[in-house]
Amino acid sequence: MIHEHVLFHLAVILVLAKYGSALFVRLKLPPVLGMLLAGLLLGPSGLHLLEADVAIQWLARLGVIFLLFAAGLETDLDQMRQQGRISVLVALGGVLLPFLAGMGLEFAYGASSAKAAVMGTMLTATSVSVTVMALIDLKRLRSPEGTTILSAAVIDDVIGFLLLTFSFAIYGGGEHILWVIAKVVLYFGVTFLVGSFLFRPFMELSRRIHIEKAVVSMGIALCFIFAWAAEQVGVAEITGAYLAGLYLSQTEFRRTILEGIEDLGQSFFVSIFFITIGLETYIEGISGDPVYIVLLASIALFTKLIGAGSGALLGGFSPIQALRVGVGMIPRGEVALIVASMAMDRGIFSHVEFSLTVLVVVITALIPPPVLKLSYRGSA
Repeated sequence: MIHEHVLFHLAVILVLAKYGSALFVRLKLPPVLGMLLAGLLLGPSGLHLLEADVAIQWLARLGVIFLLFAAGLETDLDQMRQQGRISVLVALGGVLLPFLAGMGLEFAYGASSAKAAVMGTMLTATSVSVTVMALIDLKRLRSPEGTTILSAAVIDDVIGFLLLTFSFAIYGGGEHILWVIAKVVLYFGVTFLVGSFLFRPFMELSRRIHIEKAVVSMGIALCFIFAWAAEQVGVAEITGAYLAGLYLSQTEFRRTILEGIEDLGQSFFVSIFFITIGLETYIEGISGDPVYIVLLASIALFTKLIGAGSGALLGGFSPIQALRVGVGMIPRGEVALIVASMAMDRGIFSHVEFSLTVLVVVITALIPPPVLKLSYRGSA
């Protein structure tokens, strides 16, 4: 039996998620911040009207699976190949420096290896939604810097998912590291074979049964199977969802599945996930060591700027172009929140680290737009 208030709570969540998103879009800020703010207002840090009970948490879990499945479907491998060397350099610089600096900070404060690895992973994930909005406003999305940022962000996410996979696998179960690595390699190998050689004929068979939305349903089923299999071997379930989307993106069914899940995911499950992030955030958790908070915020801002910007310089961009790329890679968003949420579920993060992740997302989303605008001032 459904808890007596769950349906009402879901109605409130959906209404506030969409109106919060609309408000922040008008402010030319990422809509995810609007949903986070709505969750903060509803939860323990605000009016304390709602709590993330078991039913809502399960729906939020499905939301993150849909989010990463869609991300896989939207990944353009051809574009990644075309951008080539410079995007890879930007992505590597934008991942390695934040990862190492984040781990170093945690170790300096006596954190466990698990917490250090996951904090480093959280800091690697770029969310370009805020940068895309800023570049569109400046009519620079198709500039060399804009296309490089978009391609590097995809590579950035792939590397981030690999780091997340190994971090959770190695520190999650107490198994021997060689056995963990063997399981992860086996999982990637099997999913590669299944995704590359069996997905297309399976989806073709699904199309031939001539049942409405069968292709979308079978695509979701494959996503859930990959996510379930990932969990069984100690890999993050979102890695499985992303891989399922990635392999399906190479088929002619990509657009049909993406359109089908966008309606369901964005209108319901994904909204619940981001509101739940706000519900589970405790503002008092941020009132810790002010030096640590400043250091974490500084690492979040400057390691991306320096790492990604250096990659752009090595790739042949001018200093001002490299600055734009570095600034454009600063924002964190959905993936950082996903990493923090999963780390808290596994007991690696407490509410303190989780709340600090939300703070990092907010800070890194607010700073790049005005800096990008200044960097383009006076240019043709």
